[in-house]
Amino acid sequence: MNWLKSRLFWKITGLYALLSSIALAGLMTTMSSRFERQASTEQQASISAALDTISDELHSGITPNEVIETWKARMANQQATLWLLDENNRSVIATGDPPPSDIAIQSIVQMAVRSDRSMRRIRIGTERQGYIAFARNVAPGVDRATTEILLALVRDDVAAERAAPVRSAITTSVLFMWLIGIICAAFVAASLVRPLQAMSLKLDKSAEKADREDMLLSISDRHDELGHVATSLHRMEEERQERIDALHVAEQEARSSADLLSAVLDSMVEGVIAIDPEQRIVFMNTGARRLLGIRRVIGVGHRLYEAVRVPAFLETVQDALTSKKMQTLEYRTARERAHLALVVIPILTGPHAGAVTVVRDVSEIRRLEAMRRDFVSGVSHELKTPLTVIQACTDTLLDGALSDPTAAERFLKQISEQSERLLQLIIGMLQLARVESGQQLLHFEPVDVFAVAQDALRGFQTIADTKSVSLVLTGAKEMKVVADDQAVQTILCNLVDNALKHTDAGGIVTVELKVNELAPTLIVLDTGTGIPEEVLGRIFERFYRVDRDRSRERGGTGLGLAIVKHLCQSLGATISVTSTLGQGSEFRVQFPRS
Repeated sequence: MNWLKSRLFWKITGLYALLSSIALAGLMTTMSSRFERQASTEQQASISAALDTISDELHSGITPNEVIETWKARMANQQATLWLLDENNRSVIATGDPPPSDIAIQSIVQMAVRSDRSMRRIRIGTERQGYIAFARNVAPGVDRATTEILLALVRDDVAAERAAPVRSAITTSVLFMWLIGIICAAFVAASLVRPLQAMSLKLDKSAEKADREDMLLSISDRHDELGHVATSLHRMEEERQERIDALHVAEQEARSSADLLSAVLDSMVEGVIAIDPEQRIVFMNTGARRLLGIRRVIGVGHRLYEAVRVPAFLETVQDALTSKKMQTLEYRTARERAHLALVVIPILTGPHAGAVTVVRDVSEIRRLEAMRRDFVSGVSHELKTPLTVIQACTDTLLDGALSDPTAAERFLKQISEQSERLLQLIIGMLQLARVESGQQLLHFEPVDVFAVAQDALRGFQTIADTKSVSLVLTGAKEMKVVADDQAVQTILCNLVDNALKHTDAGGIVTVELKVNELAPTLIVLDTGTGIPEEVLGRIFERFYRVDRDRSRERGGTGLGLAIVKHLCQSLGATISVTSTLGQGSEFRVQFPRS
């Protein structure tokens, strides 16, 4: 019975009831009027015919009293009253009920005298009762010397009263037909509304798919337009579901691709920021936040100038958007002193027009370039000095110094010393190259560091005695580490050699071995000139010297500490240095626990 709550049901049924009631009311009124007119016409024809018959009977010789009495009884059935009058409106026979003396009656009688017959609707009496008056001229007969008029009066509502039963029957029939029509219309409307209600309910997005399909299939069994509509909707539902499934697959693929792209971009070291033509941020990865120092409160939707406050950066982005060409910029940050390289690539077409900015930290590249320049400069300088001395000595010998044994011997000694210096420089460079590239093969085995230290100090004893510097070995008498024997020896020899070069006469170079719970430690301590604190971080660079002039006087290639650092890294050890200017330095090598 849910169809009773349907607005469509009541619209159809109500509209039918209204239109049918108007049509049936018009039909009933028309038929009633027609029946009344027909009854009135029949009544008038009947009375006129009766008057003609009475006139004939009066001429046949029957006494007027007998004729009038007979027809008065007959016409009483038609609710009509009959009189026989003379032309002065007086009754010819005594009937007990005199004719009305109304002026309208007299007018009708006079008209009948002149024109044989007349009929008119009149009103008589104080109540102005309506009548239909019939007047018939009875021609004078053999026994009549004067003109006589038959007058008949009948109320004008008699025809309506006679038609009332017919009108009542018509009204009852029309009302019955109207009710049957409403019931049929309600049945038809309900047959339309029920499937429409089912479709409206089941086609809602909250309905289950199986229920929706069952409903459409059940309605499609109807062999009418609703069945065709349900079939079409079922087909559309299948197509819609296929499209939804395709869209879900596409969405999952797009989301997967977007997630993959976001993960890839977030994992990039470079910073990536995508902006629209109004410089609103549409994407920003973690690298961009880290490199540009962008706060967490800044994100998608913010303007670029809210995230980055570097004027040159913003100008480069604006130039790329204006010129629609790629722009680049390299600048140095104020706080971190890092070198950043910016590339702005405009996106000219598509729904994501705008630009993509890529920021890279090139500090390490610039540092390596500086190191390369220093390395080339250092190598050139280190090779130039001994080669210049060798060339000068050779030229001097060739110019005649060979004839002087004393001078020749001095020049040859210088050539030998500079050649040895060149050899050591080349050997150091090759060793450093092998260590840096990982090509030097290390054989890890238990190494007795105490024995290695004793051998190294014995090798440097002569140099120490020449410089009046004391060599001391202290600490643990037994310390073993898992390392490469030759690498440990190289580390210790370079540290001791470096300490002897920077320790003046009367100084002490101490090698101390410590065995603790954390890690075995090798310490080389000297009482030399010390290292300024501001350059402690650079002493492990190739060819770097704190005091270049004095370092060259002391000899050395400037590669020893660089070799030590890389060997420590290869062995998994760590090296650190502390120094006090004018008091000496301490190098500490911590080996990993076995």
